[in-house]
Amino acid sequence: MRFIHLTEAGSTNDEVRRLAEQGELGPIWLSADVQTGGRGRHGRAWTSALGNLYASGLFPLGKEPLVGAQLGFAAALAIADTIAVYAPSAPVTLKWPNDVLVGGAKISGILLETGQTQGVSWVIVGIGLNLLSHPTDTPYPATHLLRHISEAALSSAEPIFTGVEAVLPVLSARFEHWRALHARAGFAALRSPWLDMAQGLNEVADIRLTNRSFRAKIIGLGRNGELQVEHSNGTIESLYAGDVFPNAPLTES
Repeated sequence: MRFIHLTEAGSTNDEVRRLAEQGELGPIWLSADVQTGGRGRHGRAWTSALGNLYASGLFPLGKEPLVGAQLGFAAALAIADTIAVYAPSAPVTLKWPNDVLVGGAKISGILLETGQTQGVSWVIVGIGLNLLSHPTDTPYPATHLLRHISEAALSSAEPIFTGVEAVLPVLSARFEHWRALHARAGFAALRSPWLDMAQGLNEVADIRLTNRSFRAKIIGLGRNGELQVEHSNGTIESLYAGDVFPNAPLTES
């Protein structure tokens, strides 16, 4: 695994995309201390304060176009594993399609982008993980990792948390674990562990698509990662994109 570190980037995804367009295939992780143009899904701004993790991985893709999107589930599981290393008691849940929550508050986001260079496909896995701080002007609750690490772990002779430089290798290793499982066994290897941590499973959620909004019960994931919901009349619908807001209570620890 190759690691690249920048003190500043407009967007780590954009930096990695330039590498891909120059013929790099990865695996590579590129991180930056700060981003001046960080973004999330649908072009939403991602606040990029110093001390948090901003990293993008570049990985070659096989011939299956769905593989790129499915690696978002691998990234979410890797983030959950990383949080567990530092805060094993933190109540981590995963929200479709790409959010990681602690105590119902967003701690991380994932932005996937795919492309081709000279006929070779690749995927960028962009991850923002709040370590030392979180934005307070968001329309949803947010949190950061340091808030959930016990005082004993922080004040021991060998403190468990030493910042971004220590967290990224842990995250990278856990992502490689899930990526390898996916390569061997397909999406089924990710589906069950993701559902074990899914927020709002079997609960009614507010769902917003580009052309309509409605309420339906979250009942699971399809074979390729699509969200399956059940309408009040019993109809099952599969969603491939959209925003989902489960009605689970939001709490802070």
